Amino acid sequence: MKTYHTKLNINPSYPLMNPYTWEDIIFFDIETTGFSAKNSYLYLIGCLYYKDNTWEMTQWLADDMYSESLIIKAFFQTIKSYKRLIHFNGTGFDIPFILQKCKQHSIDNMLDSIESYDLYKKIIPFKKVLPLPNYKLKTIENFAGIKRKDTYTGEDLIQIYANYLGRLQIEKLKKSNSGLPIPTKTNIDDSITHIADSITRIDKDNTKNLSSHELSGLLLLHNFEDVKGLIQISDILYYTDIFEKDSICHLTLLEKAVNENPESEVIRADKLKINQLEIQFKLPYTLLKPITLITPVSGLLSTPLSGLHFGGSEEIRSVNNTFYLKLKLESDVLTVELPLYEGELKYFYENYRDYYYLPTEDTAIHKSVAQYVDKEYKVKAKPGTCYMKKSSLFLPQTDNCFLPFFKENYMDKITFFEMTNEEFQSNTKLYVYIKSILHFITGNKETRIIP
Repeated sequence: MKTYHTKLNINPSYPLMNPYTWEDIIFFDIETTGFSAKNSYLYLIGCLYYKDNTWEMTQWLADDMYSESLIIKAFFQTIKSYKRLIHFNGTGFDIPFILQKCKQHSIDNMLDSIESYDLYKKIIPFKKVLPLPNYKLKTIENFAGIKRKDTYTGEDLIQIYANYLGRLQIEKLKKSNSGLPIPTKTNIDDSITHIADSITRIDKDNTKNLSSHELSGLLLLHNFEDVKGLIQISDILYYTDIFEKDSICHLTLLEKAVNENPESEVIRADKLKINQLEIQFKLPYTLLKPITLITPVSGLLSTPLSGLHFGGSEEIRSVNNTFYLKLKLESDVLTVELPLYEGELKYFYENYRDYYYLPTEDTAIHKSVAQYVDKEYKVKAKPGTCYMKKSSLFLPQTDNCFLPFFKENYMDKITFFEMTNEEFQSNTKLYVYIKSILHFITGNKETRIIP
């Protein structure tokens, strides 16, 4: 087993340590010769930790086929003083692999004594709102603008590791025959920064002629950048934080503004107007890249809501009988754009059996009042006819957090509340409302990302 130590100059932004300190957490990643712990070999473990005001990487490399248990024990010895173990999909691969190896080598499991923190598990629930083709580590690194020197995959490294073991044996034989001492290198030094610059683009099949020092540099570099990348990609969690259950309550309200949409101002005979409510929040951090999310809500209407349109692009404005919830994330500002509906909607009474419907008046009245109406002017109300109508300015809501709520038709899944509702003037109520909108956008299968 060979041990390598490297100091890093890195300044993490996202508070991965909360509620601990940076000194309480440790990052790790492993390299193996396959996916099955039963039939493959664990040859490299890398850890990153903060110690004495410096970030330091320690890597344990198995330099023969008998050092697997040694690197696991060295890893366990290191993590025992930490409280949180951070990894990327370690729950699905790294940790089960190590646990299986512990059984094979009769090593006491140390992983149960430290909190596991899986970055992949933190990110994947929000895949619908992140513009990524997949959620592999390198893909997220590209989104975060991280440039790697390493150009190999984990699969490529299997052949490189085999070449490393072979070259190591040849070099040891040569040293032995010459009578010279065999050096043991315990510091990465230039094996990453210099060797990688000159040979990382060599095809894996052409690396067998490299020295063991050069080959170990390639192995270490890949693992080094994987572990270092865990800190670098963590800023993507700022996006997921916006959609967490109560995070909206911690944002600063910047502005509430009602803006007229001039292209949709008069859109039917009764001059129904569509305005846009724009609400902005100041984020306590800066996002990696701007994202705009659009969610159509028309699918929640049993029939089109006559003339209701909303959106900023030509593509959106061309879709009739559709309105949208729009979310823009730019730098350190969250903007929520919502359609305002100015017109007539219905409030449906729940206990329809206690009401009569008046066809000529197109409204329902309670039976205590209906007793004074002639039979020819009233019929027993049904769920779809048990309503009263109101003209006002309305906002859509997705989970009926404001009462009373109004609809166009009884079967509609989307409801509206009055913009003049005094409760909405309260910032506390506003946060509740916006939280429900964020939850709806995140979970809606029709949400899409636009440029």
